[in-house]
Amino acid sequence: MKYRIMEQTRPGGLLGQVYREVLVPAFPPEEIEGEAGIAETLEAGLGSLLVAVDDAGRPAGAAFGRWSEASRVQLLAYLAVKPGTRGHGLGGRLLHDAVEAWRERYDPCVIVAEVEAPDAPMAHEAYGDPRRRLAFYEAAGARVLDLPYFQPGIGSPARRVRGMLLLVLHADASFTQGRPDRLSGAPLRAFMEAYLESAEGAPPADWDAKALFKAIDRQGGIRMGRNRTGG
Repeated sequence: MKYRIMEQTRPGGLLGQVYREVLVPAFPPEEIEGEAGIAETLEAGLGSLLVAVDDAGRPAGAAFGRWSEASRVQLLAYLAVKPGTRGHGLGGRLLHDAVEAWRERYDPCVIVAEVEAPDAPMAHEAYGDPRRRLAFYEAAGARVLDLPYFQPGIGSPARRVRGMLLLVLHADASFTQGRPDRLSGAPLRAFMEAYLESAEGAPPADWDAKALFKAIDRQGGIRMGRNRTGG
C-alpha cells in the first residue's frame, strides 16, 4: 500500500483520529500527554504534526514535534506507526520528513527525541521492543547524549519517567564544540529548564534535576555517541 505524508500545524483535522488510533496505542499512559495539550501546542504555533495516510485517507503513522523558540531546540515528542504498517519503512520516512521539515522551517540548533533505554527496569515491551526502537533511531543517524535523563512528569514531578535516553537527531555544527562527538550544553540547558517547568508546573529544584543540569553543564560539552548502555 502507498502512503502519503501530510503536515498540519493547527488543531483539528486528523489530530483526534491520530491521537486515538496511532499515538495512544503506541505509548504507556505516563509517557503521553492528553490530546488537548497537543492541540494547545498546535494552536500556539509551536507544534507540527506529520501524518502518513493511506489511499483512503486513514492515518497509518504520525510524528509530532514541539518547537522552543527561546532555546531554538526542537523536540520530536512522538513517532509511531500502526502495527500493521511496521517493517515497511514508514517510520523511517516519517522521521526523515519531520527532521527535514523542521530544519528548513526553524533552523534549530538541535533536534532531540526521547526513548526508553533498552535496560530500563520499567521498559514497556508491550508498546514495542525498546532495543529495536533505539536501533531504528541509531540506524537513522541518531546519537545518544550521555546524560542521567528522565522524561519530565506530565502534570507533576511524581510522574517522571525514569530510564530514558535523550537522542540527538540533528545538531548544527556551531553547537558541536568543534567535535562531532560533543554537543554544547547551553541551548539544551535552556530547553530543559523550560520543558520541566512547563510539564511539571514549577521550576525544578530537586536532586535529580540538579544532577541532570550538572551533566548538561559539564566542561567540554556533552558526549554523544551510540547507546552508552551497550544495548
